[in-house]
This record gives sequence, C-alpha cells and structure tokens, in this order.
Amino acid sequence: MAKFNIDTVEAKTMHGLKDFQRATVERIDHLFRHGQNRVLVADEVGMGKTLIARGAIVKTARMRLEQQDELMKVVYICSNTSIANQNIQKLKVSDSARIEGVSDTRLSMLHLKIAEQESDEQLREGFIQLIPLTPGTSFQMTNGGGTVSERALMFAILTRVPEVAQYRNELEKFFIYFAEGAWRGWARDWYEDKVSNCEKKTQGTYPASVIKNIYEYNQERPILTELVEHLSKRNSGTSPYKDVVILNALRVMFARISTGMLNPDLVIMDEFQRFKFLLNSNQESETGILAQKFLGGGDTRILLLSATPYKLYSTLEEIDEAKVDEHYAEFLQVMDFLFEGHSTEFHQVWSDYSVALHELNGGSTAIIQIKNAAEEAMYSGVCRTERISVMDSGDYTDDSSVKHPLSVSEMDITSYMDAGNLLKAIDAGYSLPLDYVKSCPYLMSFMRSYKVKQNIEKYFKSHPDEIDAAKSDLLWVNPNRVNDYQKLPATNARLEKLKEVAFEGGSELFLWVPPSRPYYALQGAYRNSQDFSKVLVFSAWEMVPRMIGSMISYEAERRTVGRLGKQAKNIDKKNLRYNAKYRYPYHRLQFSLSGGEPQRMSLFCLLYPSKTLASLFAPVSTMNAKMSLTDIERQIKAELRGKIELLKRYQKTDAGSEDARWYYLAPMLMDGSLHVLKWFAALEAAVNDPDGDVEDAISSDRGNKAFLAHMDRLKEYVGFGKKPELGKMPEDLVSTLTDMVLGSPAVCIYRSNGGNMAYATSLAKVFVNYFNTTESTAIVELAADQYHAKKADDNTHWQDVLLYCKDGCFQAMFDEYLHLICEGVSFSDETSRDGKVQNIMLNDLRIHTVSYEVDTFGSFRSRVNGERKRNLMRAHYAVGFVTDGDDAKKVDRKNSIRGAFNSPLRPFVLASTSIGQEGLDFHNYCRKIMHWNLPSNPIDLEQREGRINRFKCLAIRQNVARKYGGIMFNSDIWAEMFAAAQAEKKPGQSDLVPFWCFGEGQEIKIERIVPMYPMSKDCISYERLIKILSLYRLTLGQARQEELLEYLFRECEDPAELKKLFIDLSPYSKKK
Repeated sequence: MAKFNIDTVEAKTMHGLKDFQRATVERIDHLFRHGQNRVLVADEVGMGKTLIARGAIVKTARMRLEQQDELMKVVYICSNTSIANQNIQKLKVSDSARIEGVSDTRLSMLHLKIAEQESDEQLREGFIQLIPLTPGTSFQMTNGGGTVSERALMFAILTRVPEVAQYRNELEKFFIYFAEGAWRGWARDWYEDKVSNCEKKTQGTYPASVIKNIYEYNQERPILTELVEHLSKRNSGTSPYKDVVILNALRVMFARISTGMLNPDLVIMDEFQRFKFLLNSNQESETGILAQKFLGGGDTRILLLSATPYKLYSTLEEIDEAKVDEHYAEFLQVMDFLFEGHSTEFHQVWSDYSVALHELNGGSTAIIQIKNAAEEAMYSGVCRTERISVMDSGDYTDDSSVKHPLSVSEMDITSYMDAGNLLKAIDAGYSLPLDYVKSCPYLMSFMRSYKVKQNIEKYFKSHPDEIDAAKSDLLWVNPNRVNDYQKLPATNARLEKLKEVAFEGGSELFLWVPPSRPYYALQGAYRNSQDFSKVLVFSAWEMVPRMIGSMISYEAERRTVGRLGKQAKNIDKKNLRYNAKYRYPYHRLQFSLSGGEPQRMSLFCLLYPSKTLASLFAPVSTMNAKMSLTDIERQIKAELRGKIELLKRYQKTDAGSEDARWYYLAPMLMDGSLHVLKWFAALEAAVNDPDGDVEDAISSDRGNKAFLAHMDRLKEYVGFGKKPELGKMPEDLVSTLTDMVLGSPAVCIYRSNGGNMAYATSLAKVFVNYFNTTESTAIVELAADQYHAKKADDNTHWQDVLLYCKDGCFQAMFDEYLHLICEGVSFSDETSRDGKVQNIMLNDLRIHTVSYEVDTFGSFRSRVNGERKRNLMRAHYAVGFVTDGDDAKKVDRKNSIRGAFNSPLRPFVLASTSIGQEGLDFHNYCRKIMHWNLPSNPIDLEQREGRINRFKCLAIRQNVARKYGGIMFNSDIWAEMFAAAQAEKKPGQSDLVPFWCFGEGQEIKIERIVPMYPMSKDCISYERLIKILSLYRLTLGQARQEELLEYLFRECEDPAELKKLFIDLSPYSKKK
C-alpha cells in the first residue's frame, strides 16, 4: 500500500480552508459518495474555487484508499498553460504528490508518460498524481502535422511495428515535416532514448501494449494499412494520401490510445465555461476523443469549477441579436450534463418552479415550497457561495459619484462640431456617433483602425490638396505642445474626471501605493496619501485604453519631469523636451566609470543588506510602544552613536575633508567580515548563475565592467585581513545611517525575508533600477526640494532616495506586498516557497513602460503623401490592457501587465476593454473602478467589479488596518490584524467576513465611478442596471429573464420579499 498519510494530508488541507470552503468540500464528498459523480462549484468570482478543488482531491483520495487503490490519477483541465502552471501548484496536496509537466499535455504523447509512471515506485508512494491538460493543445487537434516532439515519439513507436519498420528511411523523411534542424538536433534521439529506457524498465510491456492497440485500432480505422501504402508510394509520388492527412490521423490514433490508458479517478475542469464545447462535441471529431473518455461515461468523478458556467443574464436585445436565449439554453445544457440519466426529473421540478414564478402575486406563499423543491433539485449537483449571503452590495460599494454629473466645457462641444465638420468636408454622408466624442479626446489621434478614420484617410489620399480641412487642435494631439510639456486643452469631460481621480492627493509624486498600515505617520510626498488606490477603467471602445495610457502618463510626466525641467538651470534645452534622446533629469543611480575609476560606490548604501542596521528597527515593538517617527529616529541614533564610536579606530585622521566611504563601509564594519564575506560569495554566485532565481536583478550585471569594478574596489576598501584606513567621518553620518535603517531597500527587504542576503540585494537592485528612471529621478528630486529643502546634487541623490523611502515607509509597503505574495503561494512546498516569492516579485516589480503610436496631423499628412512618420507616446503611470489572443507573447504581455498592476509600484491606472472583464484579478492595490461606458448587461457590471472585490483586496485591508491597526502585535502584523477582525465577526457569519467582506460599518468601500454627462441616457440606464443587478438572481434558469423581472417588479413592490425567492446553493448556509 502507498506510503501516503491521508490523515495528516487531510487535516492540513482542511485546516487551510475557510469555513465556507470546507462546507463546500464536505458537500462534494457527500455527493461523490452517494452516486452523484458530476458536481459544479459555481462560487462567485475570487472565492477560492481552486482551493476547494484541492480539498476535493484529498477527500477523493481517502475514498480511493478505502477502496484499496494504489494510485489516484487527477486530470486537471484548464484553458491555457499559464493558468495551469499557476493553479497546479495549489492542487499539490502533499510534498510527495507528483505533478506532471504542463508542457507535455498533448494527448497523442500521453501514453509514454503513463507507461513510465506504471513502474514508478516513488509515484505510488506519493499516491496522488496530477496531470494537467489544456483544451487548445490537448483536445482540439487541428488538421496540421503536430509538433516535432509528437512526430518523434510516433517515429520511435512505429519503427517497432514490423510492417512499418521496413520503410524506416521514408518514415523519417515523412516525419521530419519541415523541422529538420530540431529533428536531427535533438527530437529523434531524445524520444528514442525515452522509449528504449521505458522498454527496459517495463521489461518490454511498453511499447508492446501500444503496438497491440495500434493493431486493434487498425481494424476499426485502417490507418496502419494506409500509412504503409503511403510510405511505399510516397517517394514515387503515386500515394493517394496527403502527408498532412496521414499525420493527423496518426495523432488522433495515438490520442485515442492515450485516453484509453489514462483512466482518471477525478477530472477537474477549471473555468469550465471556456470549454463547454466538450459537452456537445461531435463524437467522431478529434475534440470528441476527450469528451467520450472523460465525460461520456458516468463512472468518472468530474468536478466543474466556474463562476459563470452559463450566461448569467440575457437581455432582450441580446436574445434578439443572437436569435437564441443564451442563458436559458446554456443553463439547461449544463444541468443535462450534471444530471445525465435522470435529467427528466430535474426538468419537471424546474418547470413547476418556472410556472409558479410567472404566476406570482403579492400574497402567494405556495411559491416558497415550490422554490425550495427546485433549490434542492439543483443543490444535488451544484454549489454556489456569494457575498450577498452576508451583505448587500451597497454595503461595500460606493457609487456616490453618479450624483455628480460631469462638467462639460466649451471645448467638449467644439471638438464634436469639428469632427462633424470634417465628415461634411469629405462628403461622408453620415454623422459621427456622439459616443465616440464622449469617449475619447483627440479622436483622429486615437481612432487607429476605426472605419471612420479609414474613410477619412482614403478620401484625402484621393484629395491631398484638401487635407487642411482635417487640421484641428481639438481632433489631433499637438506634438509641439507635448514636446514642450505644455498642458493640453481639456476636450473631454471623462478624461478630466479620470485625471481628478488618478492624481488624488498629489499622487504624481508617488512611486508606490502607500501602505495600508504604515509603521509611523507618512511624511513628504505621502503625507496626504491616506486610502489612496489605483484605478481600473473599463471601456467598450478599443481606442480608449491606448488613449488613457498615453494621456494620463503624459499628464503625470508633465507634472513632474516637465515641472522640474522648467526649474532647471544650465541644462541644454533640447534635453528638456519630451522626445529628447537624453532626457533630463539624467540617471544618477547607475554604476559608472570615469577614467577607469568607479564613480557610484555610494550605491552600496541602497544595495547592501546590513544585519546590524536591520536589527535597529523592529516595527512590532515601535508600534506597540506608539512611537512616532521622531521617537524611532531618536532611538536609532542613540544606538548608532555607540556603534560608531567603536569604529573610530578605522579613522586615520579627523582633519581635512570628509571621507564619503564611511557611508557604505560603516555598516559593513559593524557587521564584521564573516557577514560581508558571505554577502560577497552570495552575490558572486548569483552573478555567475544565469538560471538562478535572481536572474533579472544581480545576474543582469554579468559582464558589466562598471559593476564588477565597483565590487572589486569595495573588496579592496573592506580590506579583508587588514585594517581599513579611512579619513574624517562625515558630519551627517549618524543621520544618514538612520535613514538607511528606515529606508535602504536592501536593509528593509533583508529585515523582512528572514535574512536572505542574495535575495535582498537582488530585489533591492530592482527597486534601484526603478528609482533610476527619468520619471522617478524627477519625483525624488521634487520631493526632496519641496519637503526637505534639498537641492539636486548628482553625488547625494542616493541620500534623497533614502529620504523618499523613509517618507513613504518603504518597510511597511514591502511587508504588505510580501504578505500578499506569500498568501498566494501558501500551499507550495516549504522548501520552494521563498524562491517562488522572490521570482514573483522580480517579475512583477520590473520596470514596465510601453509606447503607443499616437497619430498627429503631421504623421497623418505624411501618410497621405505616401511617407511614413511615426509619433510615439510613453505609457507608465497608466497603461492599456489591450492585447488579445492566446499566443505566448500576448499571454506573457497580459501576465506582465497584470503582475505590475497587482504590485504596489506603477502603473497606477489600468484601462481595459472586455478582455480584462473576466477571469483576471486586479485587486491587490485597487478599489476604484471607472465604467467609462456603461455595459448593456448588468452582469458585465458585476463581472468588472469582481476583478477588484476579492480575497484580502485593498478595500478590505484598508478597513482592517483602520480598525485593528492599533492592537498589540506579537510578530506577524497582517496575520494578527486579520485574526483580530475575524474574532469579532457575528455568530453564524462565514469567513467571508472579514476576508472578502468587512461586514457592517465598512468605511472604505469599492468606489464605482460612472462619469455621466448631464441629462444623458446613461442616468436612466444606470438606474435600470442597478435595479436588475439587485434581483436578477430571481430569474436563474428562466427564459426571457428581462420580461420576467419586469413582471415581478409590477407584482411585488417589496424587494425584501422578492429576495426570499433567491435560490440558495451555499453548503455553509444550509448547514446553519
């Protein structure tokens, strides 16, 4: 029997779940044990469905052990490899459980992996095997030739089939299929070795079992016969078959063989709504291979995960347009699948409920009993937990902005008139939709692929002499104004509203979202930053995200880089321009050489993780003692003076000019040579490790002569084995070291990460790179001047950075971020957890800047004249989430943007179309959402806001910090604040409070910003959306929901009475 302690694994797994998640896991277990093998978990977005699946795996494992099983196979199906990589780790319930490679997910290749595993004792000891599959690569096989890996594995098998082996040379030419380099370079030999090794390990049962299946398959579909004929005639060109047809048929055959060998005990289908096509796939199609095996029979246990397993609400307009009621049709399709074999009974109960709803009147009570019967019928296969079970949306959403319509300026109207005049000038024969002008300023600059713009360009290409008719300062971004950092005309009320929200509290001077629980009162640029939030914007128009990314970032730059440039003296004016090659202010935090001599040794003040300096500040102690920043600094300085006194033996003279080496050498001398030696060794190992965890930070300096020269000089100054000789101590040494205690990125990170020196320096270097951008340099310089009366100095800029970090409480900011990242990998193996946290931070904290092409009148005119002139604008403060598609680069780009927005650093504004509306989380540092255009479907509103209303989201953390930030702490500040909040929840409330909902009296809420023009139809549309949103759950599984709601509104005026008819599928609430 397997060496797998189910009691330990189950106890640990269930303990890690919240109470409502545990209740759902227990319900799944109950259903599985009582013959309901298909269960749908449809919890609202962001409620931890993957963790529920983790619990279901453990419960199913216990069942399999009770049945004397030796290995439990779990197939995890999700939409793409990035999600698979992310979630598969959360499903690993024990260190011994095996996760198969996400990259080898093609069904046609799975037979080798299955054979390798059958003789793997280690695998059986771990008992649970996780096999990820993705529909795009695994199930939907196109009519192509597959990958070179697929063909190489097929080659290794087929050369062992006697009828095919005689055509080995022709088979190889056939399988190379335009990939000769990869074929001969590695693929052919790699898979031959793998098959040979497996053949020895299984004593020949593999690939003999596969070959036997090939012969059996050939009787049903003579692909082997066709292959032999094809190979015999291919060289002469007389084969009746095409290469691609035979290749695809072979892939289908091997896929069928693989699925026949797999026999999973549990199939988990994550984000199920993305591949509902598997439910009704043609059984003869390649896609049907999986459906027949995994979903066709009733014995395999299947767990479906989806917040939207069917369209939740269909408007009448959508029904008329699609010619089908998608909600009703999809609801019935999912129910038929869940209750296959006894769906007739469900249909009858549900039909009775539908009739009763449509005959409801104010005094009806019988409807409750009918509703309960329908609820129980659905509950026998479906679980769903929603926030509405503990609080109404109005308790956590602030929509007060709708009461304040936008202020429309004269230029708003003039820009609309100018656009209309342009269409008249080209005899377009139509007017410009008003929504275009309401949604985007400088329309001609951003309308890129719109038909209107194409028609205008087409006209002027035919009439170039009339092109001045398109010239208008309100239709095009003026590049001269931009180049001089001038304020652009306010031509769009929505954009002006966004500027008001995005730059609240002077946030153009923020480099990170201020901590929700700072360890002392924030100073400098952050003194008015309380409750700041990033902003998520959704628009129906493709041009809007690019416009927002360009315009908001330009405004941020104008207020900082442009403002500093206006104050600059003795600077070449060409470098003060937006499009300058060498933009001012110049980089000041870069290792550089002059005459071969290192020039930036002081950077080690930001990069060296001093254990002595780290020990001089303990946030828990200072908060418990209610110490102010002044008190903290006084205490640190007192301790430093004593330590500096001991260092005076290294001071050769106290006369002459000050020796700046003291700033970075004093902490090293305090730490002692052993600590410094370990740091050097860790740093050198990282620099020379191209595949290490710290690749993006330290190892990026591999070969960097300036960096290596600085390191060599530092070793020389430290003087291992001999006493360093230093000059006069600087007057401000104590105060600078105090700033390093509180603000040095390396010291703060080292204090937080358990003392990992290489990780601390690596991450600190990421922050230093961030501080070294033109925008950050300007911000630090402006803040130093405005709040500390310090003028810019290239040699002391690093000290201004320390001041800035201290003002913004870098330590608290980093600790809060670390808490969030650690929460996300909490179920990972302990041995790999720190590395995963480090890698996530390195990826998400990298500098993220993109440039968008912004058309100007000049570039438009050059294009009309057959020339090519591009005009680019930077996006950094705000970016557009506009890349659609699933190819690797686009997925990486989307993941990169999402990671950056979920970090405390910039971008502070993210603008998206509907692609950011579903399945993605943006909640870590955002509680403000702007609906640039109102959606027509109320569910879209809910889906959008679900992106930021999630587990431990910013709104929740700010409330928790406000109410419980003054408790006495022991060690883990954030864990203890949440524990205090949890202890005060009402009896009977689930753990939705306080982790997803704060409960009554939530002061800081999700802000819903709807920028509506005065007297526009948006006002009426919004009221209708909110009314439907509050009660659409009444129409679950009903045809023509909008008509039913209108009927219910007429028949029952009391919303509280109507809410009694909501279908409740929450296992937690049913246990109460």
